[in-house]
Amino acid sequence: MRTPLALSSIALAAAVASTTVSAQSFAVRAGYANVNPKSDNGLIAGARSSIDSNSRFVVGASYYLDDQWELTVDAGATTFKHTVNLAGLGDVVSLKHHPISLGANWHFLGGDEGGFSPYVGLGYNWTSLSDVRGINALRGAPVAIDDSNGLTAAFGADFLASDTWFLRGEARWIDFDADVTLGGAAIGTANVDPWVYSVQAGLRF
Repeated sequence: MRTPLALSSIALAAAVASTTVSAQSFAVRAGYANVNPKSDNGLIAGARSSIDSNSRFVVGASYYLDDQWELTVDAGATTFKHTVNLAGLGDVVSLKHHPISLGANWHFLGGDEGGFSPYVGLGYNWTSLSDVRGINALRGAPVAIDDSNGLTAAFGADFLASDTWFLRGEARWIDFDADVTLGGAAIGTANVDPWVYSVQAGLRF
């Protein structure tokens, strides 16, 4: 697994170093997100695997350094639920995961261009897995899937309703690979690498 904090710390430090302007404000956000794994999730026990998508409520907070730079923390308000499908066996594993991401967004038009503020961002994600269970053909089997951490990249836009309220739409890619074991023996790596599509309402203060 990748070293936690290192890459996100570099990204956040770069954002801080790029400005001498004092922080303008904070914001809190809440909304709904869909976690959509890529279509081919690798070989597990020699069989091609696929993981379904899931939608849940999400929350976040922002710290604005100036009109262009924003530091963010985002997390699932509850755990996301997924099922792993193996070719020839069908659905064989169910699991829950809880993602937390730290990042820095660059609002390249300067924060407010006619109520529209697009941005790009980089960050780091930690995903903890829980309630991993074998189902159907693997019911009762001792299946385990490791937690994951990796880089994130995002693009999105804020639509400003007022000086304090805004609506955010975002697409975020997460580098998410997790080792899978059965009875302690390695049987493959799940290459999840999902896109996370979210819509959130935000309050800036």
